Amino acid sequence: MSFLNSFIHGGKLTEFLIEGHNPDARLKLSSADVDALRQQMQPGEVLKAYIAGRVVMSGAGVWVLTDQHFLIRHAVQSAITRVEVRQIDRFEAVRGRYGHTVRITVQGRLQSLYGVDAQLAMAMHQALQSMGITSSFEDKPPRGTLWAAYSGPHPSVEDCLSDARQRLMAA
Repeated sequence: MSFLNSFIHGGKLTEFLIEGHNPDARLKLSSADVDALRQQMQPGEVLKAYIAGRVVMSGAGVWVLTDQHFLIRHAVQSAITRVEVRQIDRFEAVRGRYGHTVRITVQGRLQSLYGVDAQLAMAMHQALQSMGITSSFEDKPPRGTLWAAYSGPHPSVEDCLSDARQRLMAA
């Protein structure tokens, strides 16, 4: 089965492993993500930022920051961890081999996500900083730029965030 996956997802795997760019990092949230996240949000809660990437040995993941909570979703486990913003100790985003790697420390426990889009990570960093959370962002250029030549057009960060806000607020 993994042999067939290389044919189906070969372009994405090449882009991810050789170019160090996750083609799924800057996409609008999937319907499954929106439905799962909406169930964990309280009425009136507003999305501030989100990032999508890969969880080590666990597949795709999405982190969402609202004005009250930080939501961590692991797509494989179909589970969401909800953390109050005041419980966050630190956030950092560093340039890694496969895009940006982000780490969050919540009450001494560290979680990470790799293959994250740099601009969405920057939006998360700025939103957390504005809420008084210790946050750092490493702004280094990508290792490779070949992916931009053959990768399809990606929506802007503003488009992604406004789309997510509208869909999460919908009943």
